[in-house]
Amino acid sequence: MLNKNKLRNIATTSVIGITLIATSACSDKKDETAKVKKPQVSIITTATATQENMQRVVTSIGVINSISAPTISAQSGGTVSHLHKDIGQFVSKNEVIAVINSDIAKLSVKEAEAAVKRLNALLQNQEKSLVRNKKLLKKGFISSARFEDIESQLKATREQYAQAQAGLGKAYDHLDKTSIRSPVAGNIIQRYISVGDFVNPGKPVFKISNSDKFQVILLFPETTSRYFKKGLSVELSSPATPGVIANGQITDIVSMIDTTNRSIRIIVDVNNPGGWYPGASVVGNVVLEEKPTAITVPQQSVILRPAGKVVYVVVGDLVKQRIIETGMQKLDRVEIISGLQAGEVIAKDGAPFLTDNTAISIQEAN
Repeated sequence: MLNKNKLRNIATTSVIGITLIATSACSDKKDETAKVKKPQVSIITTATATQENMQRVVTSIGVINSISAPTISAQSGGTVSHLHKDIGQFVSKNEVIAVINSDIAKLSVKEAEAAVKRLNALLQNQEKSLVRNKKLLKKGFISSARFEDIESQLKATREQYAQAQAGLGKAYDHLDKTSIRSPVAGNIIQRYISVGDFVNPGKPVFKISNSDKFQVILLFPETTSRYFKKGLSVELSSPATPGVIANGQITDIVSMIDTTNRSIRIIVDVNNPGGWYPGASVVGNVVLEEKPTAITVPQQSVILRPAGKVVYVVVGDLVKQRIIETGMQKLDRVEIISGLQAGEVIAKDGAPFLTDNTAISIQEAN
C-alpha cells in the first residue's frame, strides 16, 4: 500500500504534464496565426489624366532696337536761339524741338511782302490803262504800236508780280524753317547743337528714334536652331513696364552662329505697346510647338524606375505600373505622349513608394 507522500508526488507530476501539453498546444496555435499576415496597404491620393493646351516655350533676354532712327538736319542757316528738347525726351511728330534766330528771315519776309504789294498796285494800274487804251485804239486816237507797247509792259509786270509772289513764298518757307521740327514721333537719342551755335543748312542737329515700331533681337542656343522658323509667335515683356505684354512674330533668323557664345539671332518686329524705349531689355518667349489637346498628369505622378518612366494606374484596390513616354512640361504638369489615356486615374501623393499590384487606400488630398 502506497504511502501518502508517494501519492502526492504522482498527482503533482500529472498536473505538470497536462499543463505542458496545454501550453504547447496554445503555442502551436499562435505560430499558425503569426504565419497568416495581412497584406500591406499604401495610402495615396489620386489624379486624373486630362487634356489641355500645352506649349513648348523657350525664353531669352534681348534688346529693343528702333527700326527707324532718322538724323534731323538744319534747313536754315543761323544761330541757335532756343532748345525745346534734349536727349531722352519724347517728341511728337512736327513738334518744334529747336529754334534758329529768325531776325534775318523776318526781314526777308517784309521785303518780299513789300515787293508783292508794290507790283500788285502797278499791275492794277496797268490793267486799267490797257482798258482805256483799247477804247482809244478803236477810235483811232493811238497807234497799234503804242497799244502793243502797253500790252508788253502789262505782261512784264504780271511776270514780275508772279516772281514776287514766289519770292514771298520762299521767304515764308525760310522763316518757317528757322523752327526745327521733328518729322517723326520718338525719343531724342543724340543732340549735336547747343544754344549759340551757328548752323548751316544741312548740318545734323538731332537724332530721333522712332518709337512706333521696334525690332527686338533675341539670342538662343544653337541646339534650338532647328525649331525656329519665320512666323512663329513671340510674347515680349519689358522690366520697364511690368504687366505690359506685346505680341509679335519672328520676321528673320540670322543663320550664322555667333562664335563668341554659340548662339543664333532671332529678329522680331513689334509695335510699341507703350512706355518702351530703344536700348531697354526685353524678355522674349517663343512658342516652338503647341498641342491644344495634350494628355497631361501632375509631375509628381511620374516616377523613374529601372524600366523607365512610369505611372501607377488605379484599378480597384490595387495599382498597376504603366510605362509611359513624356513630352512637354508646363509648371507642374507633364505631357504624356504614350502609355496613358485621358480619364484614367493614377496615383499622385505616395506614388514613389508604390510597386506593381500594390494594395492601396485612397485618401482625399488636403
